[in-house]
Amino acid sequence: MTTITSTFTEDEKKSINQLKECLPDILKDSGVPENYTLWGVPLDKDSKDERLDVILVKFLQARNNDVSLAKEMLTKSLKWRLEFRTDTILTESFPHDLFCKVGFIHKHDKKNRPVTYNLYGGLNNEEVFGNLDRFLRWRVQLMEKGIQLLDFKNVYQMIQVHDYNLVTFASYDNTAKTASKSVTQIMQDNYPEFLAVKFFVNIPWWGDWVFKFISIFLSEQTKAKFVVVSANGVKDSMLEFIDEDNLPVAYGGKSIVPELENKGSADQPPTE
Repeated sequence: MTTITSTFTEDEKKSINQLKECLPDILKDSGVPENYTLWGVPLDKDSKDERLDVILVKFLQARNNDVSLAKEMLTKSLKWRLEFRTDTILTESFPHDLFCKVGFIHKHDKKNRPVTYNLYGGLNNEEVFGNLDRFLRWRVQLMEKGIQLLDFKNVYQMIQVHDYNLVTFASYDNTAKTASKSVTQIMQDNYPEFLAVKFFVNIPWWGDWVFKFISIFLSEQTKAKFVVVSANGVKDSMLEFIDEDNLPVAYGGKSIVPELENKGSADQPPTE
C-alpha cells in the first residue's frame, strides 16, 4: 500500500523540513514540554518518523504551504491543547444516554477511514448544548477517539456524516447555533486536513440558510469536501464510500447500530 509521504510534492517535502526546524521554537512559544507528543507522535525536529511528516503537512496544507503561517497555526493549536486540557480528554466521562444519540464512531469506509456520525434531530437543545463547555469537551473527545484510529501512514483522514433528520427550523435556536459555531471554529483551528468527506444527509428545506451561516467560518478546502445528499439519494451516495456491511441499516446498509436503533424506527432517516 502506498504511504501518505510518498504522495508529497517536492515543495511539501521542503516545507516539512523547514517546519521541523521550527519545532523547538514552536514548543517553547506554545508552553508545552520539550518532549511533547501530538497524537502519539513526538514533535522532535530530528525525528525520522514519517508520521510526524504527515502531521506537519496537515498544518502546511491548511495554510497553503506557507511555513510561517503553518508555524503560527501549530503554535496556537498547541497552546489551545494546553489550555483546553485536550491531552487528558480521553479519560473523561460524559452521560452516555445523552450523547450516544448525538454522535458516535461506527466502523470504516472502503479506504479504512473511520466514520463518525453526528445526529441533530430529536434533541433537547438545552440538555445537549446548554452546558456549552461540557458539549465542546465531549465533541473534542469524539474527535480524538477518531484520531486514535488513524496510523498517520496509510490512514490520516476520516469520514463524517451529519444527519439532519427530524431537525426543524425552530430547533435550530441560538443554543444550537452557538454550539455549532464553537465546534466549527475548534475543528478548523486545531484539526487541519483530517476530513476526507463530510456527508450532509436528510437536509430540511431551510438547510441552505444554515449552510450559508456555517460556511462563513469554513475554508474553501473544507467546503470542497462537502457532499449534500437528498433523502432519496442517501443510500447510493454513501455506498460509494462505505461497504454495505459497514453502513448502518438506517442509511440502507446492513450494519446494526445500537445508537440508531434506540432512537426508534420512526426516527430513522429515510433511505428510499
